[in-house]
Order: sequence, then C-alpha cells, then structure tokens
Amino acid sequence: MEKRVTITREEVLDGAPMQQKSGGVRDLKLVYPETGLDAQTLCMGVVEVDPGEHSPMHRHNCEEVYYVISGEGELESEGKRYPLKAGGAAFNRPNTPHRVWNTGTETLQLVVVGGIMFVPLWPQWPTESPYEVFEGDTANASIAAQ
Repeated sequence: MEKRVTITREEVLDGAPMQQKSGGVRDLKLVYPETGLDAQTLCMGVVEVDPGEHSPMHRHNCEEVYYVISGEGELESEGKRYPLKAGGAAFNRPNTPHRVWNTGTETLQLVVVGGIMFVPLWPQWPTESPYEVFEGDTANASIAAQ
C-alpha cells in the first residue's frame, strides 16, 4: 500500500484541542494521525480565532510554532503578551502555559506546527491527553483539565 503524502481541503478535520463549542475558535487537523498522514515527529494544523475571541489557556509537552497567515492578535505566554501579525511567527516552549488572543477586526489564522506528543513516553504528564487545557468550552471535553 502506498503511503499518503497529501491531504485535500475536503479531508481536513475539525475538532482538535483548541476548538471551542461556541465556534469562536476553530482548530483544524491537517497532518495528524487521524487524517491518515503518518508523520512520526510533527503534526500541523490551522487555528482560526474570530475577532474578540481567544484560545483557552493550555500547555503541552512539545515545542510548537505559529506562522500568522492573516489577522492580528497576541500570544500570551507566562503572563506576558506578544504581538502577532500576518507574516510573523511565534515559538512556544514545552510545558509553557499559553493562549492566543485576536485583537483585530478580522479572523486571525495561524498555521500551527508541533511535535508529536508521545504521552506514553511522558508518564509524569498530569493528564491523559498531551494537552492540559485550563479554561474554555473545548469541543473535545475529554481533554479539559479537571
């Protein structure tokens, strides 16, 4: 069987960890095990944050980078806020609580690339999921911190 190397727009899945039930934050899976691409060390998605909205405060046990496609906002990391603008990028270190705010008037779109989170290799992680979400109405309730 030939290995998959591409994904079409119609095959993109929603409902990744930052997605909010309210619809104000969409977390789209592109290169994920669930989409049939067998990447071993990376995953990639697109996060869309509507004006006035923000992703939930969360952390995970891998590095993560953002590339800002459109819009503007702020990355909150360890209590400080840093500007995000189209064409720019940001780096999140492992285990660092962070969230993204849309401070502009259009949808903030980010390409998000992170390391695959090998939960079984990290028994000290405090939750069953590789994400620890501190707030929000995440679409995937099983990952919400208790």
